[in-house]
Amino acid sequence: MKDNSYLVLSSTSSGYQLYSFLDQSISLHRNRGKANYDGEKILIGDEVLLDDEGMIYKVLERHNLLKRPRLANADEVLVLVSAKEPEFSSYLLDKFLSLINFSSIKASIVITKTDLLTKRELLSLKKRLSYYSALRYQVFFLDCHDKIRFDYPAFLEFIKNKKVAFVGQTGVGKSTLINLIDPEFNRRVDSLDVTKGRGRHTTKEVILLPSKVGFIFDTPGFSNLQLLEMKPLDLATFFPGFESHFGECKFKDCLHLEGTKGCSILENIKEGKLSSDSYKNYVKIYEEVKTNDVWKKKL
Repeated sequence: MKDNSYLVLSSTSSGYQLYSFLDQSISLHRNRGKANYDGEKILIGDEVLLDDEGMIYKVLERHNLLKRPRLANADEVLVLVSAKEPEFSSYLLDKFLSLINFSSIKASIVITKTDLLTKRELLSLKKRLSYYSALRYQVFFLDCHDKIRFDYPAFLEFIKNKKVAFVGQTGVGKSTLINLIDPEFNRRVDSLDVTKGRGRHTTKEVILLPSKVGFIFDTPGFSNLQLLEMKPLDLATFFPGFESHFGECKFKDCLHLEGTKGCSILENIKEGKLSSDSYKNYVKIYEEVKTNDVWKKKL
């Protein structure tokens, strides 16, 4: 980060909203037309330099890139999964974590709407999430309307002075949580359509918000996350819990499918070191990624 650099907060038809690291101001600037990063257009989260006329002329080196939603230079991606309404989905959680691992970005887990659970349901969900804690993912349980209950104080401390991206299914409470962190954001929050089991989209584009504690990427909610950039071997490598066992299988191109000889992943599942429930998610996601790979070969 250079003192004279600017952080891209949003993209508009009139140009880019930029945040000045020098004086913490926000201003609108256009691109010279040539400023890009390896031929790719400027992304939210990019750091840029301005010329004497106030035009963007250079994009600084990116530290990372999240494939979907597309954004740059996040210090951490927080996967928001609701405890209820919509129901908790370990399938979506494993899918998001696979994509973030593939993008080489740190990931953490935020369980929203914890207040809707009974004590027994909360204990059961915490037991399920302890598996991810054992995989060294930070896990926070929150009520997005309350700054005192559950893990909110620890969560707030965790995101301090970072650029964090909130990603997750539609209706999990991203905007509500952002408003709790800093009411000045006043992001529009729509009610959840309980009859259909999912919420209405309230964020249509990626926006980076300067807050009192750091920077927050507000991203569109997903009703169906597709891992279009990943191939089966990518999934076999970056699925949560599988990364630390890379290279242990008998065959380098092992896809960890049932019946495969010399597969370290299957052996660890058999011994209870990896979750059999998450493995079911892996098989389901593998079938989706395999289909994407077939289509790529046809093109």
